[in-house]
Amino acid sequence: MCNKQIDFRWRYQPCQSMDVQLMNYIQSSRITGKTQMMLVAVRSFWLTHAIANYSDDEKEVQRIAQSCIKALRKQAQEIVELAGLEDIPLTFLTQNSIQSRSNNHYCDRPTNEIENNIYDDTGLSNFM
Repeated sequence: MCNKQIDFRWRYQPCQSMDVQLMNYIQSSRITGKTQMMLVAVRSFWLTHAIANYSDDEKEVQRIAQSCIKALRKQAQEIVELAGLEDIPLTFLTQNSIQSRSNNHYCDRPTNEIENNIYDDTGLSNFM
């Protein structure tokens, strides 16, 4: 049961071929509805940001963060299996992301810009 409803509309007309494939897959999926697919993907990463932004309850933020991390790990494992990749230990991924942050322009940005843009999407540049 919803405590409070809001109306959220998002319209997207992809031009990039990968985005077209992605949107076609989401639209035609018989696994689950497109709203549920989008929410799972968005919640996994952004929910912790939203809760941390609106809550002073550190325990709640940590509980949500742990749940999101679990979902992201599950998604990563599914991607590994789907693509037939060798499983990469999480510790390697963490060390690799720290190194890539220090090797890109992220460290050259002014401090206030880093704080205002928590999510660095330079790792997705090959998709755009």
